[in-house]
Amino acid sequence: MEVGNVFIYITVILSSFTSLVHSLRISNKTYIEIQGKACFRRMNGTHQIGCSSETKGNVGILYHITGDNDTEWLLKKGPNKPYIVLLNSLQFKLDFLKKLKSSGKVNGIIVIHVLQNETLTPFPPEGFSPDSSCPNDRYGLYHEDKNYGNCQNVTWNPVGHGMMFEDFDKFPIFVVINQTEVDILIQDCYEKYNKPLPDGSVREYPLCAVQLKDTMSGAKDAKTCYRRTQVPTNLNPDTYCDPLGDHNLDSFSMFENIYPSADNHVTGIVGLLAAAEALSKYKDDIINNNDTRDILFAFFQGEAFDYIGSSRTVYDMQRNVFPMVEETGKSTLHLVNFSHISHFVEVNQLGYRDDGKVWLHTDPLSQNNTQTSQEIDKMIQLIKNVANNMSLGIGENSKSQPLPPASVQRFLRKDKIPAVVFSDHQHSYTNKYYNSRFDIAKAIEANTNDSNIITEQAKNLTRISTMLARTLYTLSTRKDAPQDMTSSESIVNDLLFCYLISRQCEMFRRVLDDTDNKNLDESSLPYPFYVSVTSTNNQVTYLTKRLLSYFIGDRVNNTKANCKQSGNNKVNQYMWMQGEKNTTTDKRQGFCSRSTAVYTLAQSPLFDQDDYNWNIDEYSAWTESSWQTDSIQMRIFLVPSKHLEVALLCSGLALLLISLVAAYFINLKASVLFSINSSQTT
Repeated sequence: MEVGNVFIYITVILSSFTSLVHSLRISNKTYIEIQGKACFRRMNGTHQIGCSSETKGNVGILYHITGDNDTEWLLKKGPNKPYIVLLNSLQFKLDFLKKLKSSGKVNGIIVIHVLQNETLTPFPPEGFSPDSSCPNDRYGLYHEDKNYGNCQNVTWNPVGHGMMFEDFDKFPIFVVINQTEVDILIQDCYEKYNKPLPDGSVREYPLCAVQLKDTMSGAKDAKTCYRRTQVPTNLNPDTYCDPLGDHNLDSFSMFENIYPSADNHVTGIVGLLAAAEALSKYKDDIINNNDTRDILFAFFQGEAFDYIGSSRTVYDMQRNVFPMVEETGKSTLHLVNFSHISHFVEVNQLGYRDDGKVWLHTDPLSQNNTQTSQEIDKMIQLIKNVANNMSLGIGENSKSQPLPPASVQRFLRKDKIPAVVFSDHQHSYTNKYYNSRFDIAKAIEANTNDSNIITEQAKNLTRISTMLARTLYTLSTRKDAPQDMTSSESIVNDLLFCYLISRQCEMFRRVLDDTDNKNLDESSLPYPFYVSVTSTNNQVTYLTKRLLSYFIGDRVNNTKANCKQSGNNKVNQYMWMQGEKNTTTDKRQGFCSRSTAVYTLAQSPLFDQDDYNWNIDEYSAWTESSWQTDSIQMRIFLVPSKHLEVALLCSGLALLLISLVAAYFINLKASVLFSINSSQTT
């Protein structure tokens, strides 16, 4: 090899590396990245919902709407389309979004969502819910009922506008939750470069633009997307979508990782866990008495998406494989089916108490069965007696009023079980922010920066969970509950803090082992409640299972190394927990917990059936579109005028042409210009 050639190759490699470094530096100087949360796409059996962008993202001049005059200027005068519009929480309404999109001038939306600043993000006083006004009706008990179907009797979610179920195809919508980044968008981008002059005239270039990239892989509907995913086309098959479900306690929101769910789910979860904690002190009364009924605590997943979890449970019970498939030669939990269910008590929303009461809901169709009706009456009378002894307000709804959206509806479609649903509303929801990003701790008076301060919500939930525990005890043993059976106010308070305020809390630390405990220190934010896809097991579910084991399980003398299942025993689950702090040494005393708390699959049954008829409404078919790592992005940059862009393009083309001509003549005269001494050796 010639020495000269080696030098040339090295020069080319170094030049390429230098060019890469310079390109990265230029990119960093050109763009400012904004960490927004994207609205993404989901699909059901009939269509797609949610948001997406063009493949390379949607670009537009940033325009901040603060009032009607701004809207009028944009739609009638704004000459520099397309625009990316910045809105606050009061302006983010479905009708307004449709108006902006149909104008042809708007290419995407950014929503300000800084909850710490009520000036930037005021709570909509009339309420806000992206869910429908009749949640989950299509897969509920009353879908085809002429008297109760489609919420004819009660509109449960009157503020629900169904924004969640709109298809914003190639129209990305992001939220920005960081105050600093909102200031960058408003002050450094819009006001500095784009805001019209006081006389309404347009600002001169350069203007500040935003790129919203939200590229989704899945499209059309769940059937099409899932079929494409199941048919590999190369050695590295693409995944277009995944079924929603698995082991994830769920909430509901348009935007990635913004699922607070304070009243909608957390109050019910905490109420049920606190009842389990109260009952655990008397579990021997139930375990050691052959005449008692067992109590099965169930936390269903995927319920916000047409009852995914409860539908799967019913399906597995009918096939006699719940909670797990029996294995030959191995000890497993007893199978549970409909014949084992004597009563069904569901804990729904409990954060807002209509008229200061807890309301009892029952199914009017079940009242047609005399035996079921009598058992329901007995349950209600029992609950009233327990509540009266505690001076706790209880309201009973009319027997002609249907059940609100509840998991038990999926069970009642198969059998008439005596069932009662606990909730905080008599008729329509008292929660004005149902399944929305505003359903936060502050809205239910559970916000505190100190988990040692008992909130009013914690006090109320403690009384409700105590009433629930005593009711379950009597249903199980057929005896009056001990009057000293009470839930722990401090535990209820800490559970609310853990789920809604910060994951760095006492109860979570107690139930985790040393390794998992370190993960809590990565962030102080609460864990999201989104159901997610079947390939993901979120932390909320993992922690809830551990909390249930902590409350109802047994502490055994196994060492940490031996805290695990034996090969043939699938009955018990073993978990090592850090435990409580020693008040003297300030160190935690770990222990091994043994319980029967298990995960069960919460994926829609239709994905298990190759011949399922997608046109019927037996099971929901929710999937979530997949996306690449770099498919979601928001960034701002300056754009020159069209005239300058054309001038730069022409200059570049001219320079290219001159370079080509020069290269041609240099190559033509190369023998003269680059003559080499024939005596040079190699």
